[in-house]
Amino acid sequence: MRFCNQLYEYCEGERVTHFIRLPANAVLNRLIEPYLTRPVGRPPKSGIQIRLVDLRRQAKTWDRERRVVAKIEWHEGELFPRIGFIVINSKLPAGKVVKVYNGRCDVENRIKEGKTTLRWDKTSCRRFAANQARLLMGVLAYNLLHMLRQFYLMGEEVKRSMEWLIKRLIKVGAKVAYHGRRWQVHVASAFPLARYYRAVFG
Repeated sequence: MRFCNQLYEYCEGERVTHFIRLPANAVLNRLIEPYLTRPVGRPPKSGIQIRLVDLRRQAKTWDRERRVVAKIEWHEGELFPRIGFIVINSKLPAGKVVKVYNGRCDVENRIKEGKTTLRWDKTSCRRFAANQARLLMGVLAYNLLHMLRQFYLMGEEVKRSMEWLIKRLIKVGAKVAYHGRRWQVHVASAFPLARYYRAVFG
């Protein structure tokens, strides 16, 4: 808990917006008791009924009052609701808070993608500065590939992986020439993956 308090204070001191899961406790459970009645009416197609509650809470170890969003889910066929709490310093509506928090899964996927394809975790140098430089180069390469995938990959319905981009667009035999103010990449006329270049630059 002490680490969490330091994290809250650091983010607020540096004006960093945070969305952090808060473990349930007796006080929080008591605050949401009035909202634990199952909503009336037919549940949606997903079978999940959701209620969001905005709370103001100051724990004994906190130096100030903070905003907490409670998410209460009733799942079809389950007797008791599933409850989660998020402590935030954002002014976003509760619905957007939950959406941003749930989006963390995609961030974890991006980290995994960087580690498996660009070896972010390969920090075997003895000096910290060398490992830092290696990681920064990996992050820069990832950002360039991600930009290529997000903004320039045209004519492809499937979202391509980093490994796909590297194998089909980067690791190819080609001749690079510089003429005037333009770089040119020359590949063989019979290059079997030419269609992927057309998809990117077409």
